[in-house]
Amino acid sequence: AGATVPMTSSLQLPAVWVSRWVDYSKKYGLGYKLSTGCAGVFFNDATKMLLKPDGDGLDYVERLRGGDGTKFDVRSRSSLAAHGPELTKKVTLLEHFRNYLDETHPHKDDAPPPASGDGDGVYVRKWMRTRHSIIFRLSNNFFQVNFFDDTEALLWPDEAWVTYKGKSRQRVTLPLAAAASYPELAKRLKYVKDILGQLVASA
Repeated sequence: AGATVPMTSSLQLPAVWVSRWVDYSKKYGLGYKLSTGCAGVFFNDATKMLLKPDGDGLDYVERLRGGDGTKFDVRSRSSLAAHGPELTKKVTLLEHFRNYLDETHPHKDDAPPPASGDGDGVYVRKWMRTRHSIIFRLSNNFFQVNFFDDTEALLWPDEAWVTYKGKSRQRVTLPLAAAASYPELAKRLKYVKDILGQLVASA
């Protein structure tokens, strides 16, 4: 059957990942919680909102197009207590999503905030759903794939590493080169590679 994915490794875990999510895109968008305790929404109009763990600091992100046609994100900061009236409906939705996720996922698959602050302000930049998984592209360029069998793979942007959460629910970071030794992980990475190939081809 091949080797079992190890439970520990000398490589670090990511600073942040999506720990919980709810897909309500038929009406409003995708709500999620991050491992840092932040709550966020990716709205159907491609704007994003992020609420800090303190429950007040608020980031609103709009996708704009430059004169040369390139798209970029512009972030504005306010607070839950003092935001512009144009954001009221979205703030209300964010609070609903956060409350729903806190009530339905009380076990909290959260990590302590990283000492370096590398996870600060990270949000879901893009997402998509496939037959077997939901995929998140984070604003720090991590690529997270949550499979519907409750396993998960995160690809690092600047390292040839993958952080994997298997059936043991324990996250472990491994070199991509080592992944082939573990059939459980190799199979999922092949799926991720195929999905990435499709995304690149359709871009």
